[in-house]
Amino acid sequence: MLRNYLKLTIRDLKLNKGYFMINLLGLIIGIIAFTLIVLWIQAESSYDKFHKHSDDIYRVDYLLYEEGVLEQHSASGSHTVGKEIVNAFPEALDYTRFIHTECLVDYNDEHEPIKEKNVFYAESSFFDLFSFPLLMGHADTSLLALDHAVLTEETARKYFGEEDPMGKTITIDGGTDFVIAGVVRSIPRNSHFKFDILLSLENITQRNRYFDNSWVSENVYSYIRLAPGANADTLEAKLPQIPEAFIGEFMKRAFFLIEFKLVRLTAIHLHSNVSNELEVNGNFRNVYSLGIVAFLVLLIAFFNYINLATSRSLERAHEVGIRKVTGALKRDLIFQFLTESALLNLLALIISFACVFLLLPFFKQIMQSPLQVHLLTLIPLFLILLVAGTLFTGFLSALHISRFEPSLVLKGKVPSGSGSWIIRLKNYLVVFQFAASIILIIGTITIYRQVRFMQHHNLGFKPAGLIVLEGPRVFKADSYESYMEGVESFKNDLGSLAMVNDVTSSTSVPGSEIKSSRVFGIPVEGRNTEKKIEMYYVDNHFFDTYHIDFAAGENFGATMLEDTGNIIINEAALPYFGFEDAEQTIGDILRGGRQMVHVKGVVRDFNQQSLKELPRPIGFFNQPVNAFYTIKADMTDISSLLSELEKIWDSHYPGNPFEYIFLDEFYNKQYEADQRFSGLFLASSLLGIIIACLGLLGLSVYAITRRTKEIGIRKANGANTTRVMVLLNRNFITWVIFGFIIACPVAWFAMTRWLRNFAYKTDLSWWIFALAGLIAIVIALLTVSWQSYRASTLNPADSLRYE
Repeated sequence: MLRNYLKLTIRDLKLNKGYFMINLLGLIIGIIAFTLIVLWIQAESSYDKFHKHSDDIYRVDYLLYEEGVLEQHSASGSHTVGKEIVNAFPEALDYTRFIHTECLVDYNDEHEPIKEKNVFYAESSFFDLFSFPLLMGHADTSLLALDHAVLTEETARKYFGEEDPMGKTITIDGGTDFVIAGVVRSIPRNSHFKFDILLSLENITQRNRYFDNSWVSENVYSYIRLAPGANADTLEAKLPQIPEAFIGEFMKRAFFLIEFKLVRLTAIHLHSNVSNELEVNGNFRNVYSLGIVAFLVLLIAFFNYINLATSRSLERAHEVGIRKVTGALKRDLIFQFLTESALLNLLALIISFACVFLLLPFFKQIMQSPLQVHLLTLIPLFLILLVAGTLFTGFLSALHISRFEPSLVLKGKVPSGSGSWIIRLKNYLVVFQFAASIILIIGTITIYRQVRFMQHHNLGFKPAGLIVLEGPRVFKADSYESYMEGVESFKNDLGSLAMVNDVTSSTSVPGSEIKSSRVFGIPVEGRNTEKKIEMYYVDNHFFDTYHIDFAAGENFGATMLEDTGNIIINEAALPYFGFEDAEQTIGDILRGGRQMVHVKGVVRDFNQQSLKELPRPIGFFNQPVNAFYTIKADMTDISSLLSELEKIWDSHYPGNPFEYIFLDEFYNKQYEADQRFSGLFLASSLLGIIIACLGLLGLSVYAITRRTKEIGIRKANGANTTRVMVLLNRNFITWVIFGFIIACPVAWFAMTRWLRNFAYKTDLSWWIFALAGLIAIVIALLTVSWQSYRASTLNPADSLRYE
């Protein structure tokens, strides 16, 4: 029986190649788009699940409130909070903590030192919580002893090649030697943090006897492991007891409050976006959005099949009637049509999955995702899509066609009027396809405009033409005076180059988090008004180099001594401290502990980080440092400029690698994830529109074929080509209009919610909706008009020859 069904199916597909190709191509495109996005979603959702105790591990976030207002939410925080949580609450079984830093590593006299940006000073319990398998060494307390180091296998290979690294020595920052005591397998890409070298935290705690007493701090990342089944929310509700027990009185006197929040390890990548994140995390909203897009694209492909199958019901009515007369039961017919659907879906799936494997390397590179293909994922997905596709696309049309009465269909009478539920359903599905396509078009335009808006918005400074040199890790300075002389000497040598227009030094640069902070406030008798403010330590060339304008006051003087008691603040700091006017603030006093400073100037706000957040209060001190050197230069001959800069660098900071960034490129890296999201959304939308067009083409062919005689009669009665084309295209335009009416409120709601993620955002203008509707109409007309034109230009004698 099944063999006969397959023969009938193959015969029917051969006789209707156009129908077969349109359906097959639509299904292939839809399944490819759906599968790639599903694999990406799975990769984004898989972060940190490889750890043995991943469901029970939580990061302890640090929250600082000042006068009831949340001023800081950081992924890193108090130095000893993890230890105190484990000591106080039995449901907390273990903890670990580490500090993230960068170091200059010297491993061989024959090679230049290498700057490693992912160095962790950690405790030995690090390997108790996290499942990073050791290829060499043993996970005991001696692994991270005071003079021991643990490398990843890539780092070990980079330093020592194929030699055994165990027992070899590396030198950190030109001073301390560490013996390699272990090698860790490559850190999985779906880890929310990655390290290259692990050193013992004791190297820091032994140098600072008060290290464990630091509660108001953001230096240490703390993780705890709870007992299986323990309720994290219940424990979090008890955490205020910890700071209250140790610094409760101090918090009351200083009018601030510290709290701690538990964030599940597996939720960090998609649901955490606070300061001091170890890496740029993903965004669960993007995952949900693309999941919806993938589902829409697949539905459009499935609806194509249903629409084309029901449209062909007239052609197959006689076949059904004859088979029923010869004894076929309704279930036999349903099974035959389901077999057709299953065969087409199976073929589409095989081709689609082959294409997915071919596209996967390119897709991974574009999306920068730890995307992996596992048979345990693909096989269930293949089977689910096969069963769902077969039933969804085949059952409705099979049920409709199998209900035809042979006594009617053999006389040419088929239920096809407006009263037929399947015809109404087909119209609804076509409207849905257009509505989904218009929603995708509106979403694509809005997302593209927002990304462009962020890349070209006035940032309050000019990043173009700026080169930033990262400061040295190792340098010689016998005193602070000699340190300052070295900084000034290096800047003077840079400034002497003909292509260099200006040079400045600072502790931070736009596009990165500001790590330095102080507390200041307006002096009020009997009340502590001090608040935390992020701090830049700069020289008097900083504002000119970055083209940051002054709202009031003046710049720093040429020497640091001139401004010992002065501070410059940005406009965001005015309401933060309670100042009302920039001009009137000049000369006012801010107090920070025992230090009193005068406001010398107020600069315009600039976007230190991306436009997803508003400018934060920032203060500036005239205190040049060698953390970053920013050079404003003529970029006409970049290779020659970089060569000259490197020569000066090597003469002042030998043994330090010459590392530079172009500030405009560095700043725009903040939007790389948004660009990838925009690109994937655009590609998915185009594929969805292409599938809808294929279905529309098929529907137009069948609709026009059914009306060939009607067109001939109209032409014979004097109807011209334009009138016939309007008649044939009218239904399709009506469907677009109904789809547009449905799509507009849905798209407006979705895009409004998405734009809430940005402090600075583009407008959701009316013309975006009008343009999307116009694009949909144009696409629909272009798709069906050729068929309409061919039908309207036929000689009526040909179409009415046998009447």
